[in-house]
Amino acid sequence: MRNSPVLDRSTGCRQSCRQTCRQSCRQKTHEERRMTEAMNADRTEAARLSEREVAQYHEKGWIVPKWEIPQALIAEMRQEYEDLLARNPQVESDIILAPHQTNGGSMGIKGSEKWLEFATQPELMAIARQLIGDDIILWGTTLFGKPPRNGKETPWHQDGEYYPIRPLETLTMWIPLDDVTPENGPMKFIPGSHKAHELFSHSWKDGTDKTINLVTDSDHFDEGDAEPLIIRAGQVSFHDVYMIHGSAANHTDQRRAAFIVRLMPATSFYDHALGAETGRKHPAQGYGVRPLYLVSGQDRAGNNFTIGHDGPPAS
Repeated sequence: MRNSPVLDRSTGCRQSCRQTCRQSCRQKTHEERRMTEAMNADRTEAARLSEREVAQYHEKGWIVPKWEIPQALIAEMRQEYEDLLARNPQVESDIILAPHQTNGGSMGIKGSEKWLEFATQPELMAIARQLIGDDIILWGTTLFGKPPRNGKETPWHQDGEYYPIRPLETLTMWIPLDDVTPENGPMKFIPGSHKAHELFSHSWKDGTDKTINLVTDSDHFDEGDAEPLIIRAGQVSFHDVYMIHGSAANHTDQRRAAFIVRLMPATSFYDHALGAETGRKHPAQGYGVRPLYLVSGQDRAGNNFTIGHDGPPAS
């Protein structure tokens, strides 16, 4: 009776067994990869924006797609947020920069790569590609805590006033971890304020009751035109870098936390040297040491993907 290759101790049979196993593993890996790609294709197709939604984004400056993040994943994100707060009791929850960095980032927090996974889920990347093209760099993440009863105001502003990106282009994905209501300090947009593709004048407003202090001068917009972003946890808002927006303080008993992701087309250049200059006024932002991640396509502007990635994890 002939022995099985697995049990036969001869060299030839052991080699035959190893070859068979390698072939089997390669076939299995190829099959798993193909199944994963097929599943991701189905997921991204389900999230795809309609032509009407894309047109609305360009007309108004923001869009909330029909697709939503599954509630199980939102629950996972909430738990990760609670874990982050527990690891960093010294940091106020109103604003936490770069939670995806494990080397401390500009705020010295103990972050987690889970936030990078949350930020780059296939559906989000598919929508982003429709809005800013196939070549995309992730250059920042933020968590706004908006805690109950004392969540700070975010005055009217344009995000691009701070960013060392040339030409200036950024898509912001705004992902609420909690339901946003009219009472708990929803974000408000000035529709169409992005169309001029212009950074308006800003003035410094003192006060620790604000998440930012550089505020868009009021002669550039009519606050009466503002539209509130009332969305539930799981929905996602995408808005243009030139959009004038802000939010009131949260005076309710309910938290209104949100995870923010900053994406730029890889046709733009992130100027770390300019960021370092800006950082002299705003050191906590860490614009000069922000790590870049190529999350789709290829880099077309000679960006530096080594800065900010080194250094030991936060202790």
